[in-house]
Amino acid sequence: MNIKTTPQMKNLIFLCLMAIGSFSYAQVSQTVSAPVSELKLNDKGEIACTIHANDQEASLHHSMGSSESVLTAKSKDKITIKSKKGPTGAQIFVDYYNFDPSFSMEDFIVAATSFQSAIDIWASTVSSDVPIFVAAAFQPLDSGVLGSAGPTFIYNNIEGLETDTWYGNALADKLTGQDLSPEAYDIIARFSTVFPNWYFGTDGNTPDGDYDFRSVVLHELGHGLGFFGSMFVDNASGLGSYGFGSPIPAIYDRLAYSADGKSILKENRYGNNSAELGSLLLSGPLTSKGPNTKKATSGKGAEIFTIVDSEITGPIAGLTDVWLPGSSYSHLDFFTYVGSNNGLMVPFLSRGVAFENPGPIVLAMFDDMGWNGKVNREVQENNGNKGIGDEPSAIASKSTMILSPNPFINTVQLDLGTEKRSISKATVLDVNGIGSDLPSSSIQGSSNITIDMSSFKTKSDLYFLKVTFDSGETETFKLYRGQ
Repeated sequence: MNIKTTPQMKNLIFLCLMAIGSFSYAQVSQTVSAPVSELKLNDKGEIACTIHANDQEASLHHSMGSSESVLTAKSKDKITIKSKKGPTGAQIFVDYYNFDPSFSMEDFIVAATSFQSAIDIWASTVSSDVPIFVAAAFQPLDSGVLGSAGPTFIYNNIEGLETDTWYGNALADKLTGQDLSPEAYDIIARFSTVFPNWYFGTDGNTPDGDYDFRSVVLHELGHGLGFFGSMFVDNASGLGSYGFGSPIPAIYDRLAYSADGKSILKENRYGNNSAELGSLLLSGPLTSKGPNTKKATSGKGAEIFTIVDSEITGPIAGLTDVWLPGSSYSHLDFFTYVGSNNGLMVPFLSRGVAFENPGPIVLAMFDDMGWNGKVNREVQENNGNKGIGDEPSAIASKSTMILSPNPFINTVQLDLGTEKRSISKATVLDVNGIGSDLPSSSIQGSSNITIDMSSFKTKSDLYFLKVTFDSGETETFKLYRGQ
């Protein structure tokens, strides 16, 4: 990596994406300004993401400008780096801006190098013939504010995109084969120069008390590249809606199914701006089921986070059983993927945890949204519902395994039912994704298996048991330890 400079040149990260303000809709192509996700440190020492559209915080973020000339004029230092493009990758240009007079060039280069490591990972995992342009600004922010990020625009009804469907900058450019907004960056991010607990290393050895900056950037870039949907629930009224204020969904929405195999866009069942849709979205994880995602998950689909279930965590006012704008829905399910190699895009990231790549499930979902060159949705025609149908194998593909008792004391019983598989490994994780493999002697039996978990203790009573079968497939179970 060549860097050229010029004088102008307590425990969880609450990572989230964004909600978008409402606007008028017409059956024509549209380009709409994107919202802002803001990361803040709360009183408990956790990083929480709040969503801002058409307010003071959003205006502050966008006031930086979206063009190179405007940002360069404001910057103390500037570094420009471009990723290497392989035959199947993407070329990503990043302009790094230092808006902090006290942030030394040495520290600026260290931060930019960590950011660039995340860029290079994404450049090698998505494919586009249209370059992607990113602005990354480092500046002193208010106390407790860590940063903000987001795509610049979303688009619909442009040739090359699926009709009546929202896409973010970079994916829209890729599918249309052109830079739809050549005067602006595709993704703009800013991060605090005064937050003391960033770990800027790229070796994955993040200290227990720090947050891995590269992993946070990987997560935020994932949203900027298209990992977001438009579903929303008004907690006061219980009404569910989609479309960012319009009657059309995002491409992410078109892949989502309910637990009983129904498309969440099935108007005769879950209408837009309806209590039925709101109830569905507040009922627990949904499933993303494009063909690539199904292949990566042994046919089950990827579980999408919607709510923090009080039956798992206990009731927490303002957090459990309610819609968390920007965090709900635009992430993988925390309780399913925490501690796994698919944990990057869950809504919470622990201190001391690092990721080297987005994980196979996220990349499969990206392929189904169009990053492999086409939209790969698996839809059954339904003349009564504009072609949006049901996922036929959803119910049939559910696991027949039963784990009991729950809560448990020291041991649990795993009844494999009709599953003809044997266990090769069992791993116990705490809520932060930290755990260990159980000794093989603690796993006894064949079709009805006894697993001794007495050797694993945590401060929390909530556990995750990840079982790996000899086929390489895994199942994760949520457990409470009783008294």
